[in-house]
Amino acid sequence: MSATIEPPARPGAVLGAGLALGLLGDALLRAPGAPALNLFLWAAALAAAVVVLLLRGGRRPSAEAAALLGVGVFFAATLAWRDSPVLKLLALAATAGAFALPALEAGAAWVSRSGVSRYGLAVVVAAVRCALGPLLPLVDVDWAALREGQASNARLRYAGAVARGVVLALPLLLVFGGLFMAADAVFADLVMDLLRIDLERLASHLALVCFFGWVAAGYAYGFVTGTRLLVLRSFADRRPWLGLTEVGIALGLLAALFAAFVAVQFRYLFGGATLVEVTPGMTYAEYARRGFFELVVVVALMLPVLLVADWLLRRERPRDEAVFRVLMAVQLVLLAGVLASALHRMRLYLAAYGLTQARFYATSFLLWLTVVLLWFVATVLRGRRRWFAFGALVSAFAVAAALPVLNPDALIVRTNLARAEAGAELDVAYISDLSADAAPAVIAALPRLDEDDRCFVAAGLLRRWGTDVGLDWRNWSWSVARARAAVRADEAALRRAGEPCLRPRR
Repeated sequence: MSATIEPPARPGAVLGAGLALGLLGDALLRAPGAPALNLFLWAAALAAAVVVLLLRGGRRPSAEAAALLGVGVFFAATLAWRDSPVLKLLALAATAGAFALPALEAGAAWVSRSGVSRYGLAVVVAAVRCALGPLLPLVDVDWAALREGQASNARLRYAGAVARGVVLALPLLLVFGGLFMAADAVFADLVMDLLRIDLERLASHLALVCFFGWVAAGYAYGFVTGTRLLVLRSFADRRPWLGLTEVGIALGLLAALFAAFVAVQFRYLFGGATLVEVTPGMTYAEYARRGFFELVVVVALMLPVLLVADWLLRRERPRDEAVFRVLMAVQLVLLAGVLASALHRMRLYLAAYGLTQARFYATSFLLWLTVVLLWFVATVLRGRRRWFAFGALVSAFAVAAALPVLNPDALIVRTNLARAEAGAELDVAYISDLSADAAPAVIAALPRLDEDDRCFVAAGLLRRWGTDVGLDWRNWSWSVARARAAVRADEAALRRAGEPCLRPRR
């Protein structure tokens, strides 16, 4: 554990950067609508600011820190790529995580050789630093040196002289300005127009500047100084211990519960959809809908339980390690059975009801958990725990990067249309409500819809992406631009198809 790093940049430089980022945030993120190009530009500016502040202090970020900042900027860039709200939320989470990790140790390399607990600590510390904002740099300002005429006191004297000059001029300006206004009505109108201030608008500008400047100053100062929150750090470093008896009993009882559940699942796993249909009182909805998401939570919770058990175990004798590995292997086999049951339920669910965002992302999350489970077997189960966290982090970033490439909303449209052509019911209202990512696929599907559905969908496309809908450049994204271009290309046909649905109701 390294010692606290001396500040490589003056607090004033960080406060200035925070103010600049606050003003930039107000200019970019004032546009209504979901974050897109604007937040990408702000995140890129924040990354550039911390790198510049480090370089000003005579230090360079490690290759690992630079890579993580680059990953964060990449995920911020996906905000200007896809329009899906879920993908935007994932991009924001990935950006925040990628920015938080290198900030814990002031740009030093540590992520690849640390565990999950320190990743969590990095996120918490970054959040607290952002909450504290400019308070930390203000505390570190050498106020005594400023008062005694040291450091940059020449600038301070000049700023004081400017302030005194403004104060002296104010009463004179008021007197002579009042006389001129009384002498000339046109001049009076010009002055009144100049002084007419929209207080509500001014307050909103100040709120945005303060928010983004506060967050940026806290994050940047923590990044460049390595300022640690000692209470959190000392708490994270405390490690309780448990013997094999306590850990073994807990894992053994969990294994018994999992075994009972998996035993019940065998008749459904091998019975298939027919068995579900003939079981009295059981439907697809009851079997799949009420089961899949709960099983995803089970898998998501069980992996941390196994990690904590491995972390807490005091290995007093060589036999303890062997017994613990056996218990963990049994639990992993049973967890694989739960995974198989969850995936089977989703397969039945999709066959019966089609694809939605919730089902797609839950399945993607479960598949990622499967990858993490296999990585757990390859690392923690084999006594190589130190490699687990970094591999899981890389896999999470890889999945988050793959999802925009897959374009889930367009995939949902194509999948449900294929089901409809096979005789299944199509939820037209649902596919019409998807993001701009799906618009080209929806337009391509219009000829295959009946007249009423075509009217409803065409009208929705024109209302959301038509040429008469305004778009602020700050909220630009490639998917929205593509949707507008697709609608513009077929606008005449869309208006013919959607005209009855566009007419106002009387």
